Amino acid sequence: MAILVQPDTDTRMFLPSRCLIGRSPASDLVLAEKNVSGQHAVLEWTGVVWQLQDLGSRNGTYVDNQRVGPEGRFALQCGHELRFGRESAPWIVRDIAAPVAMARNLSSREWQLAEGGYLSLPRLDSHECSIYQLPDGTWALERDSEVAAIEDRATVLTSGGSGGSGGVLWRIFLPLSLGTTVREDVPPVLVTNLRLRFRFSLDEEQVEMTGYCGDTRLDFGIRAHHYPLLLLARRRLSDRRAPEADQGWLSLDDLLRMLSMSESHLNICIHRARTQLSQAGVRDAACLIERKPRTRRLRLGPHDLELMPLDLAVMDA
Repeated sequence: MAILVQPDTDTRMFLPSRCLIGRSPASDLVLAEKNVSGQHAVLEWTGVVWQLQDLGSRNGTYVDNQRVGPEGRFALQCGHELRFGRESAPWIVRDIAAPVAMARNLSSREWQLAEGGYLSLPRLDSHECSIYQLPDGTWALERDSEVAAIEDRATVLTSGGSGGSGGVLWRIFLPLSLGTTVREDVPPVLVTNLRLRFRFSLDEEQVEMTGYCGDTRLDFGIRAHHYPLLLLARRRLSDRRAPEADQGWLSLDDLLRMLSMSESHLNICIHRARTQLSQAGVRDAACLIERKPRTRRLRLGPHDLELMPLDLAVMDA
C-alpha cells in the first residue's frame, strides 16, 4: 500500500483508495497548520498510479517544490516530497503500491492492515472478525459465524482486548478498484476447481495440504491450522453420496468439541488457512470455508478431496 512519512516526527500515513488531506476533522489526513485549507488536496488510486490533486487551496500543493495546479493531476513516485502550503511540514512518499484493506482505531489512531487479502480485527491473536473480498468484488464481514456485506469507510466495534475496557471503534478502508484483468489464456485458480490433498501422520499431529488446479500445484506444507480442514474434509467425503448442497455440513459446536479448542482459536485457524490460499493466488480464498446463515454450521468449500497417511504416501517426483 502507499505510505506517506513525515520525517520530522516519523509519522506514517497509510493511504486509502481516496485520501482527503486538509485541516478539516473530516479529512483522512488531518493537518493542523493554519496555512492548510479545510479540504486542501486529495490523493487517489486510479488502478494504475497514485495521483495528487489540489482542491483549490489558498496556499497551494507542491511536489518537490513544483506547484500542482487545481486543474492538474500529478502522478506520484517514491521519494517525492509533498507540501500542503509552501511553508508546511514535508511528507515523503515511501511506497506507491496499490491500496489494501485496512482499519484505523478511531481512539488510538493505530492501523491494522490486511494480511494476504484478509483483515483480522482487533488483531490476529485476538480474532473477533474477518473482512475479505468476494469473487464478485464486494466485501464481506464474517463475525459470530455469520457473514454480512460491508462498505468502504464503515465502522466496526470490537471488544477492548486484554486489559482494555469497553469497545474499540474501527474505521474500515476498502480498495475500490476491481483488481487486475483476468487473462483469458490463463484459467484463474478458484476454490471451486481446486483439488485438495491431505496427508497426515498416524497421530494426526502433522497435516500436510497440497492444492492442484490443472497444471498448477500449490504446496501449503505442514501447518497446525490444516487439522480443522482435515476434519471438515472427512465430513465432506462421508456425505459424498448426498446432493452437493447437503454435503459436508458440520455443527460448529461439534467441530469445536472434536478439536478441543475455542471458537476464537478456530477462527484464527480459518483466517490463516484462507490467507495461505490467497497468498498462493487463489482468487476466492474465502470460499475455502462456507458457513450456512443462522445455523452455526460450516463446511469445507472444495469437494474434490484426497486423504492419505503421510508416512505411507508416495512422494511426488
